[in-house]
Amino acid sequence: MDEVKSSALGIKRLQALQEISVLLNSTLDTHEVLERALESATGLLRAEASSVFLLDPVTEELVFYAITGEKKAALEGFRVPKGQGVVGWVVENRRPLLVPDANKDPRFFSTVDRKFGFQTHTLLCVPLITKGRVLGALEVVNCKDGGQFSEEDISFLETFGNHVATALDNALLYRELSEAHETLKTLDEIKSHVINVVSHELRTPTSLIQSFHELLKGEMLGALEPKQLEALERMEVGVKWLNRIITNVTNVALLDQRQAQLHLQSFDLAAMARDTVAEMAPLFEQRRQKSSTAGTANKVIVEADPDQIRHVLHNLLLNAIRFTPDEGGIRVILERLDGEVRVAVSENGIGIPETEFNRIFDQFLHAQRSATHSSGTIEFMSSGLGLGLAIAKRIVEMHRGRIWVESEVGKGSTFYFTLPR
Repeated sequence: MDEVKSSALGIKRLQALQEISVLLNSTLDTHEVLERALESATGLLRAEASSVFLLDPVTEELVFYAITGEKKAALEGFRVPKGQGVVGWVVENRRPLLVPDANKDPRFFSTVDRKFGFQTHTLLCVPLITKGRVLGALEVVNCKDGGQFSEEDISFLETFGNHVATALDNALLYRELSEAHETLKTLDEIKSHVINVVSHELRTPTSLIQSFHELLKGEMLGALEPKQLEALERMEVGVKWLNRIITNVTNVALLDQRQAQLHLQSFDLAAMARDTVAEMAPLFEQRRQKSSTAGTANKVIVEADPDQIRHVLHNLLLNAIRFTPDEGGIRVILERLDGEVRVAVSENGIGIPETEFNRIFDQFLHAQRSATHSSGTIEFMSSGLGLGLAIAKRIVEMHRGRIWVESEVGKGSTFYFTLPR
């Protein structure tokens, strides 16, 4: 008869474990369902109360997290000092522990009983372990009717604890990811606000400098000596450089906030490529670099925003000029493919490690500094803010195109982007 009862109990517990597993995996908000699962396990073990303790990773204290029984409200959040009590021993040793008489076991932490008016007689505790990491412990206390917990009870509680540990691990991971997401979202909002403020505040003094520069250059404030004219030419380079930075910062802020709008029209991309290279001739000459185009002899009509695509070409060419040594070569190539046009900006500069291929399109990032092959002019003595490629990527993707790089360290790089035809 006892065997029949034992077999029936085993089947009942197996069914309960299946139901508990489904319950625990039904949501990532585990606290409420965990207490429901504890109620089920407590009943099957004929226990008076049960608790799940979570290990605080900072203080290593054990915190009452989910509780059943009369003292539930009082105990929730109470902390057991590191290494104290049966639960502390179980966590440190990573082994289950059956205590038939708590008052005779030196490991028993009687403070909880004294503080909350409870009386513990027997208890069974198992560690909650997943992926080799201890999350806490699961404890049931006081077998009803004066009985004792058995070896079968240990086995059942360990299996139940495995389900609890998995559910807690998933919930904790989800919470960590959610918190990280919110942190990144907040940082992104702060970054966009700072960019907006900086770009706005820079425009006023820059406009003032530019106005006085034009007055001086036009000799409206008096005749200038040759050295003064030379100084004004250098000032003009600096003002243009600063204006490009402000434009890039403003553009990335607009793109971040999805405020930039495309004004689509048909235009000749081949002519735009030729014109953009021609417009940048002074910069090529400054670095004594050779520039050329290929595939631009005939018209290549695309439907896109010409101002934005010109900005992409300009940024890719500036990037090529910056990271190509003096007297290097830069080439713009257009190819007609099925359903799209592919543009390549190729140079024989310092190259990019393959590990950086994706990261270089992030804001405020450059794979390498350009100072190692600087021309010595202020225009190219630093790597800049790292916004040009990020802006180019977003504009191309807004046009439903793709952008990528192929490169080999020491041999140069080719940046490609496509536009639908």
